[in-house]
Formats: sequence, C-alpha cells, structure tokens
Amino acid sequence: MNKGKPAETFSGKRGIEDALKRLDAKMTYAELEPLELVSCGGASLNLMGWVSRSTGDVDVICPAGVDAEGRVRLHPEQPLPPRFFELVGEVGRELGLKEDWLNLGPAPLVKFGLPPGLEGRLKRRRFGKSLTLHLLGRLDQIHLKIYAAMDPKTRLETHLGDLLELAPAEAEARAAVEWLLRRKTSAAFRRKLRDVLDRIGHENLAQKLPD
Repeated sequence: MNKGKPAETFSGKRGIEDALKRLDAKMTYAELEPLELVSCGGASLNLMGWVSRSTGDVDVICPAGVDAEGRVRLHPEQPLPPRFFELVGEVGRELGLKEDWLNLGPAPLVKFGLPPGLEGRLKRRRFGKSLTLHLLGRLDQIHLKIYAAMDPKTRLETHLGDLLELAPAEAEARAAVEWLLRRKTSAAFRRKLRDVLDRIGHENLAQKLPD
C-alpha cells in the first residue's frame, strides 16, 4: 500500500473470509501455534450474515480456548505472539488493507464487563488449520452495539445502522439496558442510552430509564 493512500475496506463477507484464510495459510506455513480469537463488530456481523456492509477491521476482544467439556473459555490474559501481528501486517499490505486490519481494539470490554452468558452463545468459525474465530451471538452483538452507539468518538451512524438491521426485540434491548445499568452510571450516560433507544425504535424502554 502506497504511503498516503487511504486504507481500503472489506466490501463484505467474502473479502473478510479471504483475508482470514490468507492469514491462516501464513500462520500454518510459519508453524505458529493455532489461535482461537473472540471477534465482535462489523466483520463478525458480516460473517454471520446479519449485515452486509463494508468494514475496515476484524475486531478481536481476546484469545479463547475450548475446555475438556467442549465449552469456550475466554483467555484475556493470554498475549498474542508478535509474529502473528507481523503476518496480519503482511496480509494487509498484500490486500491493500491497513496493516492492523485485525486488532485488539475492543479488548477494554473485558475490563468493562462482558454480557453474562456470552461464552455459551459464541459461534465457531474455522478458517483453516491455524485460525479460528468465535463470533459473538446476536444478543451480545446487540449489547455491544448499543454501548458503542453511545460513544460520540465512534461511528455513530454505522452502529445505529447495524442495530436497525438487527432490529432488536424488546426483550433483547431490555437485556442490554439491564447489562449497561448494572454498574454505577451518570445522568449523562443514561441520557445517551435513552437517545440510542429512541433512535432504534424502543421509545417505551427509553422512557422507563431513571433520570
């Protein structure tokens, strides 16, 4: 990618899959240990077929593993090898993407507190011998998208668009609200949440929020 040239984005599901399969092949050739990663955001929504839109990132929350009973367990303390990120950069340069097209941008969500039961709702997708993604389930995507839409520093219209595509039922939106209000919140936080709920068609829930 030429210096100064805008980073290209994935046009949809196929482009994301192609990049991940290419990364898997490089990992296998480099004899890296297989990795399992938990992914959220636009790329995972595309991979699940819930939206069809461009995106520039494959967002990873943390590594994961499967225990002896076949249950997925998150491993946020597990560092990813530097060589893995070098291979991510190689794929980015080859495909005209930004070099950190796969990144740990959402990692702070672990400290914030992920939705309860998230691990049991993950959807496993393998991209070859070395790379597996555990994609967030619909309910958890709704939780995180509502939270993301409240942050003025993020792409508000993109998050709202995803939420309108997902069309959360009242029970799903209520579960997200309960998750967000489990922690101490400010009046400003609740105003932002009320605004998001209004904009995705859940005015009744918005009106029930405490001031």
